[in-house]
Amino acid sequence: MEFIYTAKTNKNEVSSGKIQAQNKKQAINTLQKQGLFVLELKAEHQEMTQKISFNLRKKVSLKDKIIFTKQLAMMVKGGLPLVEALNALKEQTENQVFREAIIQITDEVRGGIALSKALEKHPNIFPKLYISVTASGEQSGKLDQVLERLADQLQKDYDLITKVKAAITYPIIIVCALLGVVVLMLVFVVPQLKSIFSEMGVELPIFTRILLGTSDFVIHFWYIVIIVIIGLYLAIRYWGKTPGGRLSIDTFKIKVPIFGQLSRKIYMARFTRTMATLVASGLPMLRILETVKEVVGNQVYKMAFEGISQDVESGVTLSVALRKQKVFPPMISQMIAVGEKSGKIDEILLHLANFYDKEVEASTAALASMIEPILIIIIGAGVGAAIAAVILPIYSLVNVI
Repeated sequence: MEFIYTAKTNKNEVSSGKIQAQNKKQAINTLQKQGLFVLELKAEHQEMTQKISFNLRKKVSLKDKIIFTKQLAMMVKGGLPLVEALNALKEQTENQVFREAIIQITDEVRGGIALSKALEKHPNIFPKLYISVTASGEQSGKLDQVLERLADQLQKDYDLITKVKAAITYPIIIVCALLGVVVLMLVFVVPQLKSIFSEMGVELPIFTRILLGTSDFVIHFWYIVIIVIIGLYLAIRYWGKTPGGRLSIDTFKIKVPIFGQLSRKIYMARFTRTMATLVASGLPMLRILETVKEVVGNQVYKMAFEGISQDVESGVTLSVALRKQKVFPPMISQMIAVGEKSGKIDEILLHLANFYDKEVEASTAALASMIEPILIIIIGAGVGAAIAAVILPIYSLVNVI
């Protein structure tokens, strides 16, 4: 039986390879006789299974990171050495991608590298915010407290995303159902009406001709519709990756009617909570602004933070620098000015974050109640137009008779 191993040599170097043995115990004994300390040992078929799992599940979810951070904070607070804590978390993690990352991080930490530096090697899993906050905890000797704050930050982000998803799920389902009904009518119902109208021999109204023409187009040229939809999606996606396209899309997000106000509140909640976490971690203000700029997730606000960073670097207070950027509500700069005077900016930012979290919750509830009547009106208008397209030819025939 063949095993794949990862081990450390006497010189503290990591090596890996394959070894033939009857069972796992024999493989470990053989490697130990060669002067190797076994870190990981898997049967080859197990490795293949895990590789398949690795390819099927490449993404590490926010929920995975929340659980990892909470448990790591608890273990560190309980006095467990960092390497032992990471080893324990490795065994509990079901996501194979995350597990592989934790194994590599554990090896790095065991070799004397700081946790934050080990995390830096996995930017697809741990964002800049996570790394910066962890580094501040290491420097201050309060890693457990910093990890607890970070876990709370991630949990709030998760709750925020969940609320927004819940608010838009119902309208999306309704719209998809409506489109499905329209397609079924155009493909199956309208062609039956077409034969009836042909037998009637009357001139069809414009509404009816449009309906029949749309039905013919969908039936005979459905592939063009699909190609156009896919083409538009790919074109917008490609355009969104260009600097100008990204800026235009991000501007649209915060200015579009109905949804724009909700988007702005979401960004304010994210920015204030992220900044509160970083300030409480004791990082310098310029570094905080640099981190917030990278994690805010909107080009409009990113450009605003670039301007704020320049102002703060030149000696302007944070509240004044924020006031100069018109994308932030006046309340933000006013509250931060109070925090600057009292020396409690982190507490003020946390109050603002909680305020905007509640605003997002209220806005999502209002949005759901607002969208429902709008959709009913649209559906009613569509049904009315379809009925008119069917009734008008019959009415014309009656008049002729």
